Amino acid sequence: MRNFDRDGVTSRRLIDELLQAAPEVFRDAAVEVLKTAADSRAVQCLIGVLVSHGLLLAVLCHPGLAREQVLVVARIAQRVDPTAESTIAKSLADSVISKDPDVRPKDAGRLLEVLGEISDGSRILPSLLRLLRHPDPHLRSKAVKMIGSGTRSAKWVQGRLAETDPRVRANAIESLWGLDSPEARELLQASVHDGDNRVAGNAMVALHRIGDSGVIPDFFRMAAHDSARFRVTAAWAMGETGDPRFSETLARLLRDGHQPVRTRALGGLGRIKTFLAKTRQAIPWHMAGMVQDSPQRNLRRLRLVMAAEDGGEYPAALGTQFLLSEEGQPVISYRTTDWHAPRAMSVVFVFPRASEPSTEPCIRGALNCRTWKRRSDSWGLQPYIPPEESGGADHPAEDPTRLTASLETIESTFLEVPELTRCAGFWNALMQAILSEYGGSYGQRQVILFNRSRSVGPPPQELTPAVVIGTQVRVQVVSTVPNSELEDFIRLIGGVFRIAASPGEVDDLIRCCYLDLLPPYEIAYTPVSPGARTVKVRVQTAEGWGEACFAITGEAAARWQVAERA
Repeated sequence: MRNFDRDGVTSRRLIDELLQAAPEVFRDAAVEVLKTAADSRAVQCLIGVLVSHGLLLAVLCHPGLAREQVLVVARIAQRVDPTAESTIAKSLADSVISKDPDVRPKDAGRLLEVLGEISDGSRILPSLLRLLRHPDPHLRSKAVKMIGSGTRSAKWVQGRLAETDPRVRANAIESLWGLDSPEARELLQASVHDGDNRVAGNAMVALHRIGDSGVIPDFFRMAAHDSARFRVTAAWAMGETGDPRFSETLARLLRDGHQPVRTRALGGLGRIKTFLAKTRQAIPWHMAGMVQDSPQRNLRRLRLVMAAEDGGEYPAALGTQFLLSEEGQPVISYRTTDWHAPRAMSVVFVFPRASEPSTEPCIRGALNCRTWKRRSDSWGLQPYIPPEESGGADHPAEDPTRLTASLETIESTFLEVPELTRCAGFWNALMQAILSEYGGSYGQRQVILFNRSRSVGPPPQELTPAVVIGTQVRVQVVSTVPNSELEDFIRLIGGVFRIAASPGEVDDLIRCCYLDLLPPYEIAYTPVSPGARTVKVRVQTAEGWGEACFAITGEAAARWQVAERA
Protein backbone atom coordinates (compact mmCIF):
# COMPACT_ATOMS: atom_id res chain seq x y z
CA MET A 1 0.00 0.00 0.00
CA ARG A 2 2.84 2.35 0.75
CA ASN A 3 3.84 2.14 -2.91
CA PHE A 4 1.06 4.64 -3.57
CA ASP A 5 2.88 7.18 -1.49
CA ARG A 6 6.31 6.44 -3.02
CA ASP A 7 5.83 6.05 -6.75
CA GLY A 8 2.12 5.75 -7.48
CA VAL A 9 2.53 2.25 -8.98
CA THR A 10 0.77 -0.77 -7.50
CA SER A 11 -0.30 -3.86 -9.31
CA ARG A 12 -3.96 -3.61 -10.39
CA ARG A 13 -4.32 -7.32 -9.73
CA LEU A 14 -3.15 -6.97 -6.13
CA ILE A 15 -5.52 -4.04 -5.62
CA ASP A 16 -8.51 -5.98 -6.92
CA GLU A 17 -7.64 -9.01 -4.82
CA LEU A 18 -7.26 -6.93 -1.67
CA LEU A 19 -10.49 -5.01 -2.30
CA GLN A 20 -12.44 -8.22 -2.82
CA ALA A 21 -10.90 -10.03 0.13
CA ALA A 22 -10.77 -7.25 2.69
CA PRO A 23 -12.19 -3.88 1.62
CA GLU A 24 -12.05 -2.58 5.19
CA VAL A 25 -8.35 -3.42 5.40
CA PHE A 26 -7.75 -1.54 2.15
CA ARG A 27 -9.78 1.41 3.45
CA ASP A 28 -7.84 1.56 6.70
CA ALA A 29 -4.52 1.28 4.88
CA ALA A 30 -5.59 4.08 2.53
CA VAL A 31 -6.47 6.27 5.50
CA GLU A 32 -2.99 5.74 6.96
CA VAL A 33 -1.47 6.90 3.67
CA LEU A 34 -3.79 9.91 3.39
CA LYS A 35 -2.96 11.07 6.91
CA THR A 36 0.53 12.14 5.93
CA ALA A 37 0.58 12.25 2.12
CA ALA A 38 0.52 15.53 0.23
CA ASP A 39 -1.41 16.09 -3.00
CA SER A 40 0.45 14.11 -5.67
CA ARG A 41 -0.20 11.83 -8.63
CA ALA A 42 0.09 8.83 -6.32
CA VAL A 43 -2.51 10.20 -3.91
CA GLN A 44 -4.80 11.13 -6.80
CA CYS A 45 -4.49 7.57 -8.08
CA LEU A 46 -5.32 6.15 -4.66
CA ILE A 47 -8.36 8.40 -4.26
CA GLY A 48 -9.47 7.45 -7.78
CA VAL A 49 -9.46 3.79 -6.70
CA LEU A 50 -11.49 4.65 -3.59
CA VAL A 51 -14.03 6.53 -5.70
CA SER A 52 -14.33 3.81 -8.34
CA HIS A 53 -14.87 1.11 -5.70
CA GLY A 54 -17.41 3.07 -3.67
CA LEU A 55 -15.16 3.61 -0.64
CA LEU A 56 -15.03 7.42 -0.73
CA LEU A 57 -17.84 7.86 1.82
CA ALA A 58 -16.24 5.39 4.21
CA VAL A 59 -12.93 7.24 4.03
CA LEU A 60 -14.50 10.67 4.49
CA CYS A 61 -16.34 9.41 7.57
CA HIS A 62 -13.32 7.55 8.98
CA PRO A 63 -12.47 8.74 12.52
CA GLY A 64 -8.77 8.46 11.74
CA LEU A 65 -8.87 11.49 9.42
CA ALA A 66 -8.93 14.99 10.88
CA ARG A 67 -11.22 17.67 9.46
CA GLU A 68 -8.48 19.31 7.39
CA GLN A 69 -7.42 15.95 5.92
CA VAL A 70 -11.01 15.08 5.06
CA LEU A 71 -11.42 18.35 3.15
CA VAL A 72 -8.19 17.72 1.21
CA VAL A 73 -9.39 14.23 0.21
CA ALA A 74 -12.80 15.60 -0.81
CA ARG A 75 -11.31 18.32 -3.02
CA ILE A 76 -9.03 15.81 -4.76
CA ALA A 77 -11.95 13.40 -5.19
CA GLN A 78 -13.99 16.13 -6.85
CA ARG A 79 -11.14 16.78 -9.28
CA VAL A 80 -10.71 13.07 -10.00
CA ASP A 81 -14.45 12.47 -10.40
CA PRO A 82 -16.77 15.51 -10.82
CA THR A 83 -19.72 13.33 -9.74
CA ALA A 84 -18.26 12.90 -6.24
CA GLU A 85 -20.42 15.71 -4.86
CA SER A 86 -23.55 14.04 -6.26
CA THR A 87 -22.57 10.69 -4.69
CA ILE A 88 -22.12 12.28 -1.27
CA ALA A 89 -25.31 14.34 -1.50
CA LYS A 90 -27.44 11.38 -2.63
CA SER A 91 -26.11 9.18 0.16
CA LEU A 92 -26.91 11.89 2.67
CA ALA A 93 -30.43 12.31 1.31
CA ASP A 94 -31.01 8.52 1.30
CA SER A 95 -29.99 8.39 4.94
CA VAL A 96 -33.06 10.44 5.87
CA ILE A 97 -35.47 7.60 5.06
CA SER A 98 -33.26 4.49 4.86
CA LYS A 99 -33.40 1.96 7.67
CA ASP A 100 -29.86 0.89 6.90
CA PRO A 101 -28.18 4.07 5.67
CA ASP A 102 -24.67 4.32 4.27
CA VAL A 103 -24.23 7.49 6.29
CA ARG A 104 -24.57 7.33 10.05
CA PRO A 105 -26.23 10.31 11.77
CA LYS A 106 -23.01 11.25 13.53
CA ASP A 107 -21.21 11.53 10.16
CA ALA A 108 -23.89 13.53 8.35
CA GLY A 109 -22.64 16.87 9.68
CA ARG A 110 -19.10 16.16 8.51
CA LEU A 111 -20.30 15.25 5.00
CA LEU A 112 -22.44 18.39 4.76
CA GLU A 113 -19.39 20.40 5.70
CA VAL A 114 -17.47 18.60 2.94
CA LEU A 115 -20.19 19.47 0.43
CA GLY A 116 -20.01 23.08 1.52
CA GLU A 117 -16.33 23.11 0.57
CA ILE A 118 -16.45 21.28 -2.77
CA SER A 119 -19.87 22.26 -4.13
CA ASP A 120 -21.78 25.49 -4.74
CA GLY A 121 -25.01 23.55 -4.22
CA SER A 122 -26.44 24.25 -7.67
CA ARG A 123 -25.91 20.71 -9.07
CA ILE A 124 -27.11 18.80 -6.02
CA LEU A 125 -30.27 20.74 -5.21
CA PRO A 126 -32.64 17.72 -5.43
CA SER A 127 -30.66 15.84 -2.77
CA LEU A 128 -30.33 18.93 -0.58
CA LEU A 129 -34.09 19.55 -0.75
CA ARG A 130 -34.67 16.02 0.53
CA LEU A 131 -32.44 16.83 3.51
CA LEU A 132 -34.95 19.47 4.62
CA ARG A 133 -36.98 16.52 5.99
CA HIS A 134 -34.11 15.44 8.24
CA PRO A 135 -35.13 15.39 11.93
CA ASP A 136 -31.89 17.08 13.03
CA PRO A 137 -32.37 20.90 12.87
CA HIS A 138 -28.60 21.37 12.76
CA LEU A 139 -28.40 19.40 9.52
CA ARG A 140 -31.48 21.15 8.14
CA SER A 141 -29.86 24.51 8.83
CA LYS A 142 -26.72 23.50 6.92
CA ALA A 143 -28.83 22.23 4.02
CA VAL A 144 -30.80 25.48 3.97
CA LYS A 145 -27.57 27.49 3.74
CA MET A 146 -26.32 25.44 0.80
CA ILE A 147 -29.65 25.58 -1.03
CA GLY A 148 -29.90 29.33 -0.51
CA SER A 149 -26.35 29.81 -1.75
CA GLY A 150 -27.07 27.62 -4.77
CA THR A 151 -30.39 29.20 -5.76
CA ARG A 152 -29.55 32.81 -4.79
CA SER A 153 -33.28 33.29 -4.36
CA ALA A 154 -34.54 35.75 -1.76
CA LYS A 155 -38.05 34.38 -2.28
CA TRP A 156 -36.95 30.84 -1.39
CA VAL A 157 -35.07 32.08 1.68
CA GLN A 158 -38.13 34.02 2.81
CA GLY A 159 -40.05 30.74 2.96
CA ARG A 160 -37.45 29.32 5.33
CA LEU A 161 -37.87 32.18 7.82
CA ALA A 162 -41.07 30.55 9.05
CA GLU A 163 -38.91 27.84 10.69
CA THR A 164 -39.09 27.87 14.47
CA ASP A 165 -35.46 26.80 14.85
CA PRO A 166 -33.32 29.95 14.82
CA ARG A 167 -30.33 28.08 13.37
CA VAL A 168 -32.29 27.39 10.20
CA ARG A 169 -33.35 31.03 9.91
CA ALA A 170 -29.81 32.26 10.60
CA ASN A 171 -28.28 30.02 7.93
CA ALA A 172 -31.00 30.98 5.48
CA ILE A 173 -30.04 34.62 5.92
CA GLU A 174 -26.33 33.83 5.68
CA SER A 175 -26.95 32.19 2.29
CA LEU A 176 -27.86 35.65 0.98
CA TRP A 177 -24.44 37.14 1.72
CA GLY A 178 -23.24 38.89 -1.41
CA LEU A 179 -26.66 38.98 -3.09
CA ASP A 180 -27.74 42.56 -3.86
CA SER A 181 -31.27 42.84 -5.19
CA PRO A 182 -34.32 44.85 -4.05
CA GLU A 183 -35.95 41.66 -2.76
CA ALA A 184 -32.84 40.59 -0.85
CA ARG A 185 -32.38 44.04 0.70
CA GLU A 186 -35.98 44.17 1.86
CA LEU A 187 -35.74 40.72 3.41
CA LEU A 188 -32.41 41.49 5.12
CA GLN A 189 -33.61 44.83 6.47
CA ALA A 190 -36.61 43.10 8.05
CA SER A 191 -34.41 40.33 9.48
CA VAL A 192 -32.19 42.85 11.30
CA HIS A 193 -35.05 43.07 13.81
CA ASP A 194 -35.44 39.29 14.24
CA GLY A 195 -35.74 38.17 17.85
CA ASP A 196 -32.76 35.84 17.49
CA ASN A 197 -29.30 37.36 17.75
CA ARG A 198 -27.72 35.14 15.06
CA VAL A 199 -30.43 35.90 12.51
CA ALA A 200 -30.14 39.63 13.14
CA GLY A 201 -26.32 39.51 13.10
CA ASN A 202 -26.17 37.62 9.80
CA ALA A 203 -28.60 40.12 8.25
CA MET A 204 -26.48 43.05 9.45
CA VAL A 205 -23.30 41.58 7.99
CA ALA A 206 -25.07 40.88 4.70
CA LEU A 207 -26.33 44.47 4.43
CA HIS A 208 -22.92 45.89 5.34
CA ARG A 209 -21.26 43.80 2.62
CA ILE A 210 -23.55 45.13 -0.10
CA GLY A 211 -22.97 48.70 1.05
CA ASP A 212 -26.26 49.54 2.80
CA SER A 213 -25.12 52.36 5.10
CA GLY A 214 -28.51 52.39 6.82
CA VAL A 215 -27.50 49.30 8.81
CA ILE A 216 -24.55 50.97 10.57
CA PRO A 217 -26.58 52.31 13.55
CA ASP A 218 -27.90 48.78 14.12
CA PHE A 219 -24.39 47.54 14.92
CA PHE A 220 -24.03 50.12 17.68
CA ARG A 221 -27.49 49.40 19.04
CA MET A 222 -26.80 45.67 19.23
CA ALA A 223 -23.46 46.30 20.96
CA ALA A 224 -25.38 48.11 23.71
CA HIS A 225 -28.07 45.40 24.04
CA ASP A 226 -29.05 44.19 27.51
CA SER A 227 -28.56 40.57 26.46
CA ALA A 228 -25.00 39.26 26.44
CA ARG A 229 -25.94 36.97 23.51
CA PHE A 230 -26.67 40.01 21.35
CA ARG A 231 -23.47 41.76 22.46
CA VAL A 232 -21.47 38.63 21.52
CA THR A 233 -23.08 38.68 18.08
CA ALA A 234 -22.46 42.40 17.71
CA ALA A 235 -18.74 41.94 18.46
CA TRP A 236 -18.53 39.08 15.96
CA ALA A 237 -20.44 41.00 13.28
CA MET A 238 -18.29 44.11 13.71
CA GLY A 239 -15.14 42.06 13.24
CA GLU A 240 -16.67 40.29 10.25
CA THR A 241 -17.06 43.62 8.44
CA GLY A 242 -13.45 44.75 8.99
CA ASP A 243 -14.90 48.25 9.44
CA PRO A 244 -12.56 50.50 11.48
CA ARG A 245 -15.43 52.69 12.68
CA PHE A 246 -16.30 49.87 15.11
CA SER A 247 -12.86 49.76 16.74
CA GLU A 248 -13.76 52.06 19.64
CA THR A 249 -16.91 50.10 20.45
CA LEU A 250 -15.03 46.80 20.35
CA ALA A 251 -12.39 48.25 22.66
CA ARG A 252 -15.16 49.14 25.11
CA LEU A 253 -16.57 45.60 24.85
CA LEU A 254 -13.20 44.28 26.02
CA ARG A 255 -14.33 45.44 29.46
CA ASP A 256 -17.71 43.70 29.26
CA GLY A 257 -18.71 41.59 32.25
CA HIS A 258 -19.19 38.44 30.15
CA GLN A 259 -16.16 36.49 28.94
CA PRO A 260 -17.69 35.44 25.55
CA VAL A 261 -18.27 39.12 24.72
CA ARG A 262 -14.68 40.00 25.56
CA THR A 263 -13.36 37.07 23.50
CA ARG A 264 -15.38 38.07 20.44
CA ALA A 265 -14.40 41.71 20.84
CA LEU A 266 -10.72 40.81 20.91
CA GLY A 267 -11.13 38.69 17.80
CA GLY A 268 -13.04 41.48 16.05
CA LEU A 269 -10.33 44.03 16.79
CA GLY A 270 -7.76 41.62 15.40
CA ARG A 271 -9.69 41.24 12.14
CA ILE A 272 -10.06 44.99 11.73
CA LYS A 273 -6.35 45.50 12.43
CA THR A 274 -5.46 42.90 9.79
CA PHE A 275 -7.75 44.55 7.25
CA LEU A 276 -6.28 47.99 7.92
CA ALA A 277 -2.72 46.69 7.61
CA LYS A 278 -3.55 45.13 4.26
CA THR A 279 -5.13 48.25 2.80
CA ARG A 280 -2.39 50.52 4.13
CA GLN A 281 0.06 48.71 1.89
CA ALA A 282 -1.70 50.14 -1.16
CA ILE A 283 -0.95 53.63 -2.52
CA PRO A 284 -3.64 56.05 -1.33
CA TRP A 285 -6.05 57.60 -3.81
CA HIS A 286 -6.28 61.21 -4.91
CA MET A 287 -9.41 62.85 -3.50
CA ALA A 288 -11.40 66.01 -4.11
CA GLY A 289 -14.55 67.04 -2.35
CA MET A 290 -17.25 69.68 -2.12
CA VAL A 291 -19.29 70.21 1.05
CA GLN A 292 -22.63 71.97 0.67
CA ASP A 293 -24.28 73.12 3.87
CA SER A 294 -28.04 73.81 3.85
CA PRO A 295 -28.94 75.07 7.34
CA GLN A 296 -32.60 75.59 6.43
CA ARG A 297 -32.89 71.87 5.63
CA ASN A 298 -30.57 70.77 8.46
CA LEU A 299 -28.63 68.84 5.84
CA ARG A 300 -25.02 68.53 4.75
CA ARG A 301 -24.01 66.98 1.49
CA LEU A 302 -20.53 65.81 0.59
CA ARG A 303 -19.69 65.28 -3.07
CA LEU A 304 -16.53 63.24 -3.47
CA VAL A 305 -14.40 62.14 -6.42
CA MET A 306 -11.40 59.85 -6.29
CA ALA A 307 -8.67 58.87 -8.74
CA ALA A 308 -6.14 56.05 -8.77
CA GLU A 309 -2.44 56.84 -8.74
CA ASP A 310 -1.72 54.85 -11.90
CA GLY A 311 -4.40 56.40 -14.08
CA GLY A 312 -6.60 53.32 -13.93
CA GLU A 313 -10.35 53.29 -13.57
CA TYR A 314 -11.86 55.49 -10.90
CA PRO A 315 -12.03 53.63 -7.56
CA ALA A 316 -15.33 52.04 -6.63
CA ALA A 317 -16.55 52.09 -3.02
CA LEU A 318 -19.66 50.90 -1.22
CA GLY A 319 -21.76 53.11 0.99
CA THR A 320 -20.52 51.33 4.12
CA GLN A 321 -16.89 52.02 3.17
CA PHE A 322 -17.15 55.77 3.86
CA LEU A 323 -16.26 57.00 7.35
CA LEU A 324 -17.25 60.60 8.14
CA SER A 325 -16.66 62.75 11.20
CA GLU A 326 -17.06 66.38 12.26
CA GLU A 327 -14.78 67.81 14.91
CA GLY A 328 -13.97 64.26 16.02
CA GLN A 329 -17.62 63.20 16.27
CA PRO A 330 -18.42 60.26 13.96
CA VAL A 331 -21.30 60.52 11.54
CA ILE A 332 -23.23 57.30 12.09
CA SER A 333 -26.36 57.89 10.01
CA TYR A 334 -25.88 58.95 6.41
CA ARG A 335 -27.21 58.15 2.97
CA THR A 336 -25.21 57.56 -0.21
CA THR A 337 -26.53 57.75 -3.75
CA ASP A 338 -25.83 55.05 -6.32
CA TRP A 339 -22.57 55.53 -8.18
CA HIS A 340 -21.64 54.28 -11.63
CA ALA A 341 -18.22 54.42 -13.26
CA PRO A 342 -18.16 57.03 -16.04
CA ARG A 343 -17.72 55.99 -19.61
CA ALA A 344 -14.61 57.01 -21.51
CA MET A 345 -14.23 60.72 -22.28
CA SER A 346 -12.48 62.83 -24.90
CA VAL A 347 -11.76 66.27 -23.47
CA VAL A 348 -10.84 69.23 -25.69
CA PHE A 349 -9.30 72.32 -24.10
CA VAL A 350 -9.92 75.47 -26.12
CA PHE A 351 -7.28 78.04 -25.08
CA PRO A 352 -5.94 81.27 -26.59
CA ARG A 353 -2.59 80.95 -28.38
CA ALA A 354 0.27 81.83 -26.03
CA SER A 355 3.88 82.71 -26.82
CA GLU A 356 5.00 81.30 -23.43
CA PRO A 357 2.56 78.48 -22.62
CA SER A 358 4.34 77.44 -19.41
CA THR A 359 3.45 80.79 -17.80
CA GLU A 360 -0.26 80.65 -18.69
CA PRO A 361 -2.58 79.85 -15.75
CA CYS A 362 -4.99 78.00 -18.05
CA ILE A 363 -2.21 75.68 -19.27
CA ARG A 364 -1.06 75.03 -15.72
CA GLY A 365 -4.65 74.31 -14.71
CA ALA A 366 -5.12 71.80 -17.53
CA LEU A 367 -1.86 70.01 -16.80
CA ASN A 368 -2.79 69.82 -13.11
CA CYS A 369 -5.88 67.85 -14.19
CA ARG A 370 -3.65 64.97 -15.30
CA THR A 371 -3.98 63.61 -11.76
CA TRP A 372 -7.64 62.89 -12.52
CA LYS A 373 -7.22 61.51 -16.04
CA ARG A 374 -7.73 57.82 -16.75
CA ARG A 375 -5.60 56.00 -19.28
CA SER A 376 -8.75 55.38 -21.33
CA ASP A 377 -9.51 59.12 -21.69
CA SER A 378 -8.15 61.26 -24.53
CA TRP A 379 -7.23 64.93 -24.46
CA GLY A 380 -6.66 67.55 -27.11
CA LEU A 381 -5.71 71.24 -27.21
CA GLN A 382 -7.44 73.50 -29.73
CA PRO A 383 -5.67 76.89 -29.68
CA TYR A 384 -7.39 80.01 -31.01
CA ILE A 385 -6.49 83.57 -31.91
CA PRO A 386 -8.40 86.00 -29.63
CA PRO A 387 -10.62 88.50 -31.50
CA GLU A 388 -8.55 91.48 -30.34
CA GLU A 389 -5.46 89.91 -31.92
CA SER A 390 -7.10 88.67 -35.14
CA GLY A 391 -8.77 91.94 -36.01
CA GLY A 392 -12.15 90.29 -35.71
CA ALA A 393 -11.44 87.71 -38.40
CA ASP A 394 -12.60 84.18 -37.68
CA HIS A 395 -11.36 81.15 -39.60
CA PRO A 396 -11.07 77.38 -39.01
CA ALA A 397 -7.78 75.75 -38.09
CA GLU A 398 -6.04 74.18 -41.07
CA ASP A 399 -4.44 71.53 -38.86
CA PRO A 400 -6.60 70.94 -35.79
CA THR A 401 -4.98 69.08 -32.89
CA ARG A 402 -5.62 65.37 -32.68
CA LEU A 403 -6.69 63.70 -29.47
CA THR A 404 -4.27 61.53 -27.53
CA ALA A 405 -4.29 59.46 -24.35
CA SER A 406 -0.51 59.69 -23.88
CA LEU A 407 0.51 61.88 -20.91
CA GLU A 408 3.90 62.57 -22.54
CA THR A 409 2.26 63.77 -25.77
CA ILE A 410 -0.26 65.84 -23.81
CA GLU A 411 2.48 67.62 -21.88
CA SER A 412 4.58 68.39 -24.97
CA THR A 413 1.52 69.60 -26.91
CA PHE A 414 0.33 71.93 -24.15
CA LEU A 415 3.78 73.40 -23.48
CA GLU A 416 4.81 74.09 -27.07
CA VAL A 417 3.96 77.30 -28.95
CA PRO A 418 1.31 76.20 -31.47
CA GLU A 419 1.81 76.81 -35.17
CA LEU A 420 -0.59 79.34 -36.66
CA THR A 421 -2.01 76.63 -38.93
CA ARG A 422 -3.29 74.87 -35.82
CA CYS A 423 -5.06 77.99 -34.57
CA ALA A 424 -8.58 79.05 -35.49
CA GLY A 425 -10.64 82.10 -34.72
CA PHE A 426 -12.60 82.05 -31.48
CA TRP A 427 -15.94 80.64 -32.65
CA ASN A 428 -14.40 78.32 -35.23
CA ALA A 429 -12.13 76.88 -32.54
CA LEU A 430 -15.14 76.18 -30.33
CA MET A 431 -17.07 74.72 -33.26
CA GLN A 432 -14.19 72.41 -34.17
CA ALA A 433 -13.85 71.33 -30.56
CA ILE A 434 -17.54 70.42 -30.44
CA LEU A 435 -18.11 68.96 -33.89
CA SER A 436 -14.78 67.72 -35.24
CA GLU A 437 -14.00 64.01 -35.13
CA TYR A 438 -10.31 64.78 -34.51
CA GLY A 439 -9.16 61.76 -36.49
CA GLY A 440 -11.70 59.43 -34.95
CA SER A 441 -12.14 60.06 -31.21
CA TYR A 442 -13.78 57.77 -28.72
CA GLY A 443 -15.84 58.45 -25.62
CA GLN A 444 -18.14 61.27 -24.65
CA ARG A 445 -16.88 64.67 -25.86
CA GLN A 446 -16.29 67.40 -23.27
CA VAL A 447 -15.07 70.95 -23.90
CA ILE A 448 -13.32 73.31 -21.46
CA LEU A 449 -12.78 76.84 -22.84
CA PHE A 450 -10.71 79.69 -21.42
CA ASN A 451 -11.60 83.26 -22.36
CA ARG A 452 -10.05 86.65 -21.60
CA SER A 453 -11.90 88.76 -24.19
CA ARG A 454 -14.79 91.08 -23.31
CA SER A 455 -16.37 90.61 -26.74
CA VAL A 456 -16.20 87.71 -29.17
CA GLY A 457 -19.06 88.65 -31.47
CA PRO A 458 -22.15 86.56 -32.18
CA PRO A 459 -21.76 82.82 -32.80
CA PRO A 460 -21.89 81.61 -36.43
CA GLN A 461 -25.14 80.21 -37.79
CA GLU A 462 -23.59 76.74 -38.02
CA LEU A 463 -23.17 76.73 -34.24
CA THR A 464 -26.80 76.99 -33.20
CA PRO A 465 -27.84 75.84 -29.71
CA ALA A 466 -29.87 73.02 -31.29
CA VAL A 467 -26.74 71.67 -33.02
CA VAL A 468 -24.68 71.80 -29.85
CA ILE A 469 -27.39 70.24 -27.69
CA GLY A 470 -27.86 67.51 -30.29
CA THR A 471 -24.21 66.52 -29.98
CA GLN A 472 -24.64 66.07 -26.20
CA VAL A 473 -21.30 67.82 -25.70
CA ARG A 474 -20.93 69.69 -22.43
CA VAL A 475 -19.17 73.06 -22.67
CA GLN A 476 -17.66 74.79 -19.63
CA VAL A 477 -16.09 78.26 -19.74
CA VAL A 478 -13.61 79.96 -17.43
CA SER A 479 -13.30 83.66 -18.11
CA THR A 480 -11.29 86.44 -16.49
CA VAL A 481 -13.79 89.08 -17.67
CA PRO A 482 -17.54 89.35 -18.27
CA ASN A 483 -18.62 88.55 -21.83
CA SER A 484 -22.35 88.84 -22.48
CA GLU A 485 -22.29 87.24 -25.94
CA LEU A 486 -20.46 84.17 -24.70
CA GLU A 487 -22.45 83.98 -21.47
CA ASP A 488 -25.76 84.04 -23.37
CA PHE A 489 -24.61 81.29 -25.73
CA ILE A 490 -23.35 79.07 -22.93
CA ARG A 491 -26.61 79.54 -21.06
CA LEU A 492 -28.64 78.56 -24.16
CA ILE A 493 -26.70 75.31 -24.64
CA GLY A 494 -26.89 74.36 -20.95
CA GLY A 495 -23.19 74.89 -20.26
CA VAL A 496 -21.38 76.47 -17.33
CA PHE A 497 -19.78 79.95 -17.28
CA ARG A 498 -17.39 80.80 -14.46
CA ILE A 499 -15.59 84.09 -13.87
CA ALA A 500 -12.19 84.00 -12.18
CA ALA A 501 -11.80 86.72 -9.56
CA SER A 502 -8.10 86.95 -10.40
CA PRO A 503 -5.63 85.35 -12.85
CA GLY A 504 -4.39 83.20 -9.99
CA GLU A 505 -7.85 81.62 -9.69
CA VAL A 506 -7.85 80.38 -13.30
CA ASP A 507 -5.81 77.29 -12.45
CA ASP A 508 -8.27 76.24 -9.73
CA LEU A 509 -11.37 76.87 -11.89
CA ILE A 510 -9.99 74.86 -14.80
CA ARG A 511 -9.49 71.98 -12.41
CA CYS A 512 -13.02 72.46 -11.05
CA CYS A 513 -14.32 72.17 -14.62
CA TYR A 514 -12.55 68.86 -15.04
CA LEU A 515 -13.73 67.52 -11.67
CA ASP A 516 -17.28 68.41 -12.69
CA LEU A 517 -16.94 65.86 -15.50
CA LEU A 518 -16.47 63.01 -13.04
CA PRO A 519 -19.58 61.45 -11.46
CA PRO A 520 -19.20 62.03 -7.72
CA TYR A 521 -20.18 59.98 -4.74
CA GLU A 522 -22.85 61.92 -2.86
CA ILE A 523 -23.22 61.48 0.88
CA ALA A 524 -26.04 63.27 2.70
CA TYR A 525 -26.41 63.46 6.47
CA THR A 526 -27.67 65.53 9.36
CA PRO A 527 -24.83 67.55 10.94
CA VAL A 528 -23.54 66.06 14.18
CA SER A 529 -21.57 69.21 15.01
CA PRO A 530 -23.53 72.22 13.72
CA GLY A 531 -20.62 74.61 14.26
CA ALA A 532 -18.07 72.38 12.56
CA ARG A 533 -15.80 74.00 9.99
CA THR A 534 -14.55 70.80 8.33
CA VAL A 535 -15.69 67.30 7.44
CA LYS A 536 -13.19 64.47 7.62
CA VAL A 537 -13.79 61.53 5.32
CA ARG A 538 -12.00 58.24 5.01
CA VAL A 539 -12.67 55.63 2.34
CA GLN A 540 -11.48 52.12 3.16
CA THR A 541 -11.76 49.24 0.67
CA ALA A 542 -9.86 46.03 0.03
CA GLU A 543 -8.31 47.63 -3.08
CA GLY A 544 -7.17 50.93 -1.61
CA TRP A 545 -7.99 53.90 0.57
CA GLY A 546 -8.18 57.66 0.80
CA GLU A 547 -8.46 60.23 3.57
CA ALA A 548 -9.10 63.99 3.50
CA CYS A 549 -10.61 66.99 5.28
CA PHE A 550 -12.87 69.43 3.44
CA ALA A 551 -14.07 72.86 4.54
CA ILE A 552 -17.78 73.34 5.06
CA THR A 553 -19.14 76.20 2.93
CA GLY A 554 -22.53 77.63 2.13
CA GLU A 555 -24.59 76.17 -0.72
CA ALA A 556 -23.73 79.02 -3.10
CA ALA A 557 -20.03 79.15 -2.21
CA ALA A 558 -19.40 75.42 -2.61
CA ARG A 559 -16.43 74.59 -4.84
CA TRP A 560 -14.23 71.56 -5.40
CA GLN A 561 -11.42 71.27 -2.88
CA VAL A 562 -8.43 69.10 -3.77
CA ALA A 563 -7.12 67.21 -0.75
CA GLU A 564 -3.45 67.03 0.13
CA ARG A 565 -2.10 63.51 -0.11
CA ALA A 566 -2.29 61.61 3.19
